Amino acid sequence: MPQLPNSTATSRLQTIISHLSIASRTPQMPPITCHVLDTASGAPAASVPVTLSLLSPSVAALSSSPEPTQVATASTNADGRITAWSSDFKIENGQVYKLRFETWEYFKGNTFFPYVEVTFVVDMEKDGRDHYHVPVLLAPWSYSTYRGS
Repeated sequence: MPQLPNSTATSRLQTIISHLSIASRTPQMPPITCHVLDTASGAPAASVPVTLSLLSPSVAALSSSPEPTQVATASTNADGRITAWSSDFKIENGQVYKLRFETWEYFKGNTFFPYVEVTFVVDMEKDGRDHYHVPVLLAPWSYSTYRGS
């Protein structure tokens, strides 16, 4: 930007430009996110510990029941969402991931399910996406999940 004469208008313009450039630097969304809603209370499920693991480097290896490799951990925020993980990672086609939600801790032991695991395959070619969102509807005695957008 060319140097402008120092004036109140110039100062205001430079302030606006600096705010706009900061606002445009939004953090990158991780390739896997989730959202947990407590259907018993009708509210987001805050502070649910979640572990993301890589089950297999490929779908073909699933028959061998591989030992999961932890990729990242996080806890849901006040809105019940995981928007940032403990570490950055990339996903690739054919990988199988598992999300483990620690429901025993969240419900303080008053639940039938001590944890909920959701296993899914990343297939960016078929799905046409590079982001996977996994919503979970959770109650002490039931849960449901689906492929989000």
